[in-house]
Amino acid sequence: MKFLAILILLGAIGGGTYYISSVEIKSDVEITGKLQMSQQPNYDINTPQTSDPSYFVVVKGKVKNNLKKPLKNIFIKYNIGGQQTSATVFDLAPGQELDFNTRGVKTSAANPEYSYEGVHYDEKML
Repeated sequence: MKFLAILILLGAIGGGTYYISSVEIKSDVEITGKLQMSQQPNYDINTPQTSDPSYFVVVKGKVKNNLKKPLKNIFIKYNIGGQQTSATVFDLAPGQELDFNTRGVKTSAANPEYSYEGVHYDEKML
């Protein structure tokens, strides 16, 4: 009987630990962004007409500090059409949200694939 009680207790502890670890925890730095694109004519010196258009693409977004301490040198990385690009925010107070734009990427794809690669930052010492 003791063995069954211990087994049930261990199962309850394990289940509770799994539940707590699976609950979504808000990240320290929250990043949201979407593509902003402008079409540019692509002139070829060797032909009098224009060739296929090219696109200049950036990620425009927001970064929010969810920590209770200031952050500095926030480096946000994205991949657009196989090319890495990034944005840097130098200072972000606790709870503060700022806009950012990544460096532009030139591509021939009208709808390039993009992905968020990550964020790195330094915590400001008080």
